[in-house]
Amino acid sequence: MRPPALPGACPGASFRPAFGALLLFAVPLATLPAQAPAVPPTPEVASSVPAALDLAATLALARRAGPLQRVATAREQVGLGRVREGAQWLNPTIEWRRENLGSPLQPDIFATLYVPMDVSGRRLALRGAAAAGRQRVAGDAAAERRDGELAVARAWLRAASAQGALDIAQRQYAALREIAEVDAARLREGLVAEAVGLRTSLEADRARVALVAARSEAAQARAQIARLLSMTDAELPPLAALAAPALPSPPDSAAVQTLALRVRPDVQAREAAVLEAQRRLAAEQRGVFGDLQLQGGTKETGGFMTGQIGLAMPFPLFNRNRGARQRVAGELSEARVLRDDLRLAVGGSVAAAWHTYAEVRAAAADAATFDARGREIARIARVSYREGHATLTELLDAERAAADAMLAHLRWAADAWLARLELERAIGARLDADGPLDLPVLSSLLTPGS
Repeated sequence: MRPPALPGACPGASFRPAFGALLLFAVPLATLPAQAPAVPPTPEVASSVPAALDLAATLALARRAGPLQRVATAREQVGLGRVREGAQWLNPTIEWRRENLGSPLQPDIFATLYVPMDVSGRRLALRGAAAAGRQRVAGDAAAERRDGELAVARAWLRAASAQGALDIAQRQYAALREIAEVDAARLREGLVAEAVGLRTSLEADRARVALVAARSEAAQARAQIARLLSMTDAELPPLAALAAPALPSPPDSAAVQTLALRVRPDVQAREAAVLEAQRRLAAEQRGVFGDLQLQGGTKETGGFMTGQIGLAMPFPLFNRNRGARQRVAGELSEARVLRDDLRLAVGGSVAAAWHTYAEVRAAAADAATFDARGREIARIARVSYREGHATLTELLDAERAAADAMLAHLRWAADAWLARLELERAIGARLDADGPLDLPVLSSLLTPGS
């Protein structure tokens, strides 16, 4: 049932206040302002963070003070310390000893130096293993830092998407509430059917419930990104509006798989772990005989000063270092399995990320118009309703379609960012110099001789 026109007015003229609110709802997503924090940031924080956090600024802050980066640095220090512990030279021992105390005999006084000697070469082999161990620790730390960056990027995309969805929900609720108030007044005047008033009231209530959910999601996402930046919610500045990233053309899948196996730090770490285990096994095989100990010093006895020299070596009668050899042999087998498994995982992840990125890039031309097409649908529906060619139900359906289109555009922008970031993380390089991740540029790695 179409609402009757008021005398002396064009059809739908009394709905013009509602149309003003609906036009607010149709504002392009890129122009929506971000929600301000409840409490302004302190001067100290404001001097170190930008006015609006985009993805690049967020990652820069996370590199400086984020807990994930600091944990990775701390774990790197722990790993380097453990590597150094097993490769240090043994210290010499100095002994001073006095004998014949409490007896009528003249005292014997000894001054002896004990110097361990690595005649089997075990310590040298352990130092060689330590060099590979440092490469392993550095590779693991670099991979952990990159995973931390990707976690921060995901959190920012979630927060920016939630903020954009909240802006859409707020405008939708304002528009539908305005329509419901106008219809309620017209219903009291008997100008519209009761079903029309009930429908607009229901739609406004549904929009209000959706707004509550959107506000809760935005608050949770904002708290998460604040934690990853070591800030409170009050210190976190507003988030920049989410916009789709540039999607440069990637190399073919075979080239990026080969590159990933060559440059990814986690692959290098697993290769270094195999080399480290091999050198440790060689060291423990030499450890059947323990360190030789050369002794030399002086002895004062009977009033005469004499010299002394000695040689000590543990005899491998009960302990032939079999336990250490078995342990390191198992570590070598495990390191080889983990290396081979990671190489397979890298190949699969690179292929999946490459295909996902290619599909997202192919759909970019259509997905980038979701917002504009949704607003055009709403505009046409309003014109038709104003001219009496569309019902209120058709108008509300068009407005819902516009909101869905804007949300779809928002989701696609986040998905496009994730597709690019996941591909760059899988390859171990940025597609171009404008990428926000802390990775080398792809073109510099694909040049001959690089």
